[in-house]
Amino acid sequence: MKKQSIEKILKWLKSMENEDSHYPKTKEQLFKLETLHLCCFCRKVPKEISQLKNIKKLSIGMGGIKGPLPKEIKYFKHLERLELGITFLEKIHTNLYTLKKLKRLSLACNDFKDIPKGISRLRNLEELDLSLSCGKLPKDIIQLKKMNKLIIDSTEYFTSIQNEWVKNIKVINVTNFQ
Repeated sequence: MKKQSIEKILKWLKSMENEDSHYPKTKEQLFKLETLHLCCFCRKVPKEISQLKNIKKLSIGMGGIKGPLPKEIKYFKHLERLELGITFLEKIHTNLYTLKKLKRLSLACNDFKDIPKGISRLRNLEELDLSLSCGKLPKDIIQLKKMNKLIIDSTEYFTSIQNEWVKNIKVINVTNFQ
């Protein structure tokens, strides 16, 4: 990574720091960073941050991204957990599906017309949170063989094949928790 990129990331992280949030201050700390939480104060993830390849967990919430998920998500190659709840995402970039190690994905509280097709390409996905998200599941979601937990509002729109598929996983229907 270029020195200029490192400095830009460190400067950006420093600008977001407050008494509740502390971020790396050195290059060494930056390259050891495995968890990054961006919430509320973040409107746009800078491109350079996507060059940090050791991040295992990325959490962006509370209006943290308006519009589509940045295509630079593909650079988080070691990402195992991605939390995009209440981000006002309008679209998932297909580069999300290149994250081969992703095990947990939260798209909760976003207003998708349909749950993104291609989600079945996340072969290692074990947990998917779609609570308070609009849209139907894509038919090919049944290809997620490692899935063991699905959080969803309703199963009423499931196809018969999807109904068979969910018998083998834990489904949490959030409409039952009123």
